[in-house]
Amino acid sequence: MSKTSCRRFAGGITLAVAIALLTGCSTPAANTPQENESQVCAATKAYASALTSFKDSLTPTSTVDQVKEAREQVAKAHEDLMKASEAVAKDRVDAVQEAEKKFAAAVRDIPDDATLAQVRASLRDDAANVQAALSDLGTAAKC
Repeated sequence: MSKTSCRRFAGGITLAVAIALLTGCSTPAANTPQENESQVCAATKAYASALTSFKDSLTPTSTVDQVKEAREQVAKAHEDLMKASEAVAKDRVDAVQEAEKKFAAAVRDIPDDATLAQVRASLRDDAANVQAALSDLGTAAKC
């Protein structure tokens, strides 16, 4: 092989490696606004469902442990919603965050010796406040 052929061959390999590295290491394209809204809508529905399940779990025979377990499901759905809504309606997301904090504190602060009858109404109200903020977020995301 001549020097010129070797250089062309090496240059071709270098170019192929560079292309492979660039395409293999490129970051995925950002979601479109419609994709962002769609993700927020799906996460909003899941969160609303978790809140409804929480409120439905507040029966006269429920234990505090069962309520706290249901709250964990709400917390997971909330985390998923926050991840999905990072690129949509910041002010609405902040309102959901604030309502969620109050709701979490209300459940966390239930004394272990409390009866559910003592706290059921206030927990339902706190969950309803989160649902109202969530509804506003869904409207902003065009759900």
